[in-house]
Amino acid sequence: MKRCNRCFLLPLVILLIATIGTVIVRSPHGPWEAVVLYVIAWIWAIHFASWLRQRDRLLDETVVQLTETVDRWASGDLQARVYLDQADPLDSLAHGMNRVAEVLAERSDDLQQDKERLEAILSSMANGIIILGHGLSITLINQAAYELFGLGDEPVTGKHLLEVIRDKALDDAVTKVTREGGTDTILWSPPDNESFVVEVTVGALNQPIGGLGAVLVARNVSAQKQVERMRQDFVANVSHELQTPLTVIRGFTETLLDNPDDPSGRRFLELIHEEATRMSRLVDDLLTLSRMEHHSMPMTRQGVDVPVLIESVAVKLGPRVQGAHLTLENHIPSHMPLIAGDPDLLAEVFMNLVSNAVQYTPAGGVITLDMALDIANHMVGVSIKDTGIGIPPQDVPRIFERFYRVDRARSRASGGTGLGLAIVKHIMELHRGRIEVKSAVGAGTDFLLWLPEFESESERDDG
Repeated sequence: MKRCNRCFLLPLVILLIATIGTVIVRSPHGPWEAVVLYVIAWIWAIHFASWLRQRDRLLDETVVQLTETVDRWASGDLQARVYLDQADPLDSLAHGMNRVAEVLAERSDDLQQDKERLEAILSSMANGIIILGHGLSITLINQAAYELFGLGDEPVTGKHLLEVIRDKALDDAVTKVTREGGTDTILWSPPDNESFVVEVTVGALNQPIGGLGAVLVARNVSAQKQVERMRQDFVANVSHELQTPLTVIRGFTETLLDNPDDPSGRRFLELIHEEATRMSRLVDDLLTLSRMEHHSMPMTRQGVDVPVLIESVAVKLGPRVQGAHLTLENHIPSHMPLIAGDPDLLAEVFMNLVSNAVQYTPAGGVITLDMALDIANHMVGVSIKDTGIGIPPQDVPRIFERFYRVDRARSRASGGTGLGLAIVKHIMELHRGRIEVKSAVGAGTDFLLWLPEFESESERDDG
């Protein structure tokens, strides 16, 4: 609009000069004065037109520079600046725009640092974090969430939650929270592994543009759930184990009281003594486990001669092995490295494992004792292998739990407390050893115990 006004201004000025010139022509000296005036008018008009063209050209160049700079800002280049001549009427506007760009660049740097800090925090967290926007689409997810929910490596940002984690209970919890606010907690497990448990807490998240999104915080509670299950099983098993002998003792005691002259009294007393002894063994084993867990079990660490220890165990269990019509083959050489440990505790380990082999091996079977060496790690291995009934694959991980029995009827009939393998595991941990178990149903079981070699004081000093 200003350029058009300038275009009309030049003809108007020329018309005004021409009008004045016409008036002057009528005066006595008019023609000469009119000529001078016309010359002056045209010189001024030409100069004025040239000034307008230059002014418009500079304005066009300024607008182009401003437009290009704004475009660069829009593309993310906040380092671009507008540089104009101080005489340019838009120079003050350029200074203002440059200042705005500096502020935006500072804010952008701050936001980038905050983003990097947030990403570092989220990536280092053990808990999984998923943030949902409107429509329950994933706007942010950390690596822990990928691992907990087994999402692989494919990016899931922008996808609907139900498309990524197909679980109705989780979707219902998120829908409820986004509608009503508050929080909700559910337990999630993959369809093919119910022992893996993830606790998911869903909370409402206020969105900047209004409405509610959600934030999901997930943590692995498999270990806690397993401990809780084991505690429940332990209480139930202890109650059951104590209830059986107490019922027998109470029943026989009442019979003796009601019939003091009954000739069967001696047999009743023998059964009472047997059940009381069984309860005593159970309590002793529970106390042993308790002392081990609280690290109050007295223990010596010395060089133990494994062949001598195994031979002692074989002699003690010899009558039981013969009575079960089994063969005990001892292939452990007479000379092998000493192991570091407590001979009494290690004797209990071997007694428990060989007794288990006798208990679960049918008549005519073979129990084999053998040795192995792990020279690189300075470990000595002792193998107790039988040709017994074996252990189902699903039971192998649980055999060291308290009171866990693969064959409950056979174990209880033998007078076992169900704590033998749990004690074995704790004794091995006290000795910094480990147990490997290989078993197949109908083909037998092989327990391989690895224990550290004994080092004398001089050997430790040399090392």
